[in-house]
Amino acid sequence: MSLRGGGLPARAVGALFIVPFGAGLLIWPYGTLPLTALLIILAAREGAQIVGAISGGASAAWSAALLVVPLAALVAAEPVVAATLWVLTLLALVAVQLLRALRVKRGSVAPHARALFGTLATATWLSPLLLLPLFGYVGGATPSPWIAWLLAVVWSADTGAYLIGRRFGKRKLAPLISPRKSVEGLVGGLLTATVIGSAAAVNWLDAPLIWALPTSLAVAAAAEAGDLVESLFKRAAGTKNSATLIPGHGGVLDRIDSLLLAAPVALLAAILLELSRYNFFID
Repeated sequence: MSLRGGGLPARAVGALFIVPFGAGLLIWPYGTLPLTALLIILAAREGAQIVGAISGGASAAWSAALLVVPLAALVAAEPVVAATLWVLTLLALVAVQLLRALRVKRGSVAPHARALFGTLATATWLSPLLLLPLFGYVGGATPSPWIAWLLAVVWSADTGAYLIGRRFGKRKLAPLISPRKSVEGLVGGLLTATVIGSAAAVNWLDAPLIWALPTSLAVAAAAEAGDLVESLFKRAAGTKNSATLIPGHGGVLDRIDSLLLAAPVALLAAILLELSRYNFFID
């Protein structure tokens, strides 16, 4: 979820695509499920194209779309049902591609192997996106506070890294992966996210500070790692952005790359916090 790229006018136009979704996600989380499903499908297609460019498995794009469609449609259902369909769909896609490879009598099976690799890689890489709507099942509460806290941590880490890195950045963090990132920016982003995330957790989630500080830091670190992972994949694929769908911002995946690792960490932390509250109540 980088702030790089695009001029101010283009970024202002691109914001028209992002702000309504962010606001709707916080005000009426379950009402944005159809849009969430669409974004997941678009992100899956972009991710599959990147993976396909690396592996040579162009058909991975369709495989990823077929994999994500039932998952996106089930984010409002029981998590067990969604997880079951995810596994069944993945196994079905693997079986189809494996059967195609077994039918090859002459030539090379490499295209089928690359397509299968693309499907598995895309599914593994992008599956955390489906965790976002499941925050509503934590403690049986509305997901709004949890999602607001997650977005606050991720966006403050990104903003802090950009501003501090631009002002004080001297040492390159990963010049071959993301040339504009600096060590100073990374540290600044982590500190900014820890402070803002901790304050948000205490006020919005009624979480203890001893939980809020390390958890906000961990989520911020995961967000930075997610950004670097997508940058690494894009460099390997020889592309700057995942797509050109959003003016000044690139593709959908460019906007939510930080959530790919931050969402699982945040959801795990949310579950642990709720379990600790339950145990305390029992005692």
